Amino acid sequence: MTELDYSEKTLPETLTTILEPCEIVLSFEYDNRTVDVRPIATALLRWGYDRESLAGDLWKRATDSPKKIEILRKLLRPGDIRMVLPSPESGFVPRRPRTWQDVRSKFLQSDDVRASVISWTRDFYLDLFLTIMAPSHTPTSSNRSTATRNQATFRRKLFDRDGVVSIIGKVLDTNSYPPPPGMTYFEEGPLHGAHIIPFSASNHPELRKALSIFAGQSVETLLTGNQINDPSNGLLLDPFTHSIFGRFRFGIECRDKVYRLRKLYPDIRLTSQLNRHNDEVVLLFGWKSNLIPCPSSLLCDIHLAIGYVLRESNAFPMISAILEDEEEFNSGNTGGDYSLVTSASYLERKLRGLAAPNYSDTADSDVAE
Repeated sequence: MTELDYSEKTLPETLTTILEPCEIVLSFEYDNRTVDVRPIATALLRWGYDRESLAGDLWKRATDSPKKIEILRKLLRPGDIRMVLPSPESGFVPRRPRTWQDVRSKFLQSDDVRASVISWTRDFYLDLFLTIMAPSHTPTSSNRSTATRNQATFRRKLFDRDGVVSIIGKVLDTNSYPPPPGMTYFEEGPLHGAHIIPFSASNHPELRKALSIFAGQSVETLLTGNQINDPSNGLLLDPFTHSIFGRFRFGIECRDKVYRLRKLYPDIRLTSQLNRHNDEVVLLFGWKSNLIPCPSSLLCDIHLAIGYVLRESNAFPMISAILEDEEEFNSGNTGGDYSLVTSASYLERKLRGLAAPNYSDTADSDVAE
């Protein structure tokens, strides 16, 4: 006989327990596809950078009306459930004789509470994952010169900090041959100034809001205006490694000012440049100059946590398919009813960021010049 679970749980544990698979369907439609809520929501709560912040945000969404509070008051202790409870001082236990299995079923039977879970997950799906993974576009002719100049400045600072050979991949920048004496490298090629958090964040307030909740602290000042091009948000990467970094196939973990490479997928799905390193190898940034900021530990760890969430939720394949649909729509290659679905989804996501401030004077294609 299975032991009944009356254990005390923290808020993240409570919510992930409630979201475990059961007969109640949790999903939403986007781009003519059905997106399963559970794996995404639970991955956010288990692998997000600040799980308490994420759980608190979901809890706030689930308790934003007296009706929802009354439903939850009947299920959980302590009984005094407040409108906003981002970090409960004490854990939750199911009210006897209910078990957590009973709570899960009753919690999700409420249309209002179930809708809150779905809308919360949907917002992160659209405003964080889809937006941060969408490809950046080349600046328009009106801002190309300024954008290129700022990108060149960004790259130059990274060269001044890390030298002309990429720390990850050991690629010598094409324009820097012959290399300085004693420099070790494996191949020559162009090096990009790669943003840890993409430049698109500077133009998308909903993305910055989602990142702030994900991180449990405001990232506004780090990702707006000229700060987005600060070397603390940059790495030198060859084009292939840059591409998979933008798809969160690997990341960098920083603990006690020590940077370590973290591969999130098997080597066969990574680049040969990246596979020159063992997983968890120490990366020495800033060896050429300690006057230029090294990669931000916060931004590196946020990027890595997003990679974990994408991997654990298996959301990457569908997101890639959706972004391919959007590219086809933008290129005029879709037709019939399907183009209407794609365009409606795409425009909905773009409308969410309409309130963005205009940073076109510092726009950046985020690809090599």
